Amino acid sequence: MAIKSVKNGSGEKIINSELNKTPFAIVESYKNLRTNLISILSKNDGKVLAISSPNAAEGKSTTALNIAITLSQLNKKVVILDTDARKPSIHKKAKINNDKGCMDVLLETGTIDDVVVHYNNFLDVIPSGAKVKNPSELFSTPAFDKLLADLQEKYDFIILDTPPINVVSDTLIIAQKVDTLVMVIRAGVTKYEAFEYAYDSLKVLDIELDGVIINGSGGKGGYYSRNKYSYYRYANQQNSNNE
Repeated sequence: MAIKSVKNGSGEKIINSELNKTPFAIVESYKNLRTNLISILSKNDGKVLAISSPNAAEGKSTTALNIAITLSQLNKKVVILDTDARKPSIHKKAKINNDKGCMDVLLETGTIDDVVVHYNNFLDVIPSGAKVKNPSELFSTPAFDKLLADLQEKYDFIILDTPPINVVSDTLIIAQKVDTLVMVIRAGVTKYEAFEYAYDSLKVLDIELDGVIINGSGGKGGYYSRNKYSYYRYANQQNSNNE
């Protein structure tokens, strides 16, 4: 497994649009992460990136929004889509309302233009929107395929904040429709067994995991005190490396 690491501060801080108000280490870490992700998207010949985690409270939504922000700083058109319909949080982190969003488009009670929120000159946000009992079924419909296709016509990068893999089946459906999937795990919180279970769930469906972001170790001394975000590029030999 080839490993690339990038330095970072706390993973729970949202990057401010005025970069001088955001700690330098955080900004630089996400820029390095951005470079890695762009490379993988290019190799996968796509622009749709899904971000998930094994379980809740591992920092995936903060990471997803910060990645979207740093991509928009390249003057590329970016949209982040909250597909975590059961426990949405992107609207809270972006400080926008959640009256309408992705679920409304899938229910055909709204259009993209109805639900999109302009976060900055190059970044748009589509919150989760309407509460539904069966989001996994909606992600299996042609309406979701059409939504992704329409977004690809409008944007250079599409970021999907997806539900935790071990909690609901939604991400296993979504991941089959995107170009790249990465998983966020939290140092000191995510157990190896939880990561392994999530990885095996993907493997059963032949879904490739393109990488893992290690979030907010905050350790004293050692590697993670200097490198609180690491990017791991998965090779085919991953299982043997973990034995």
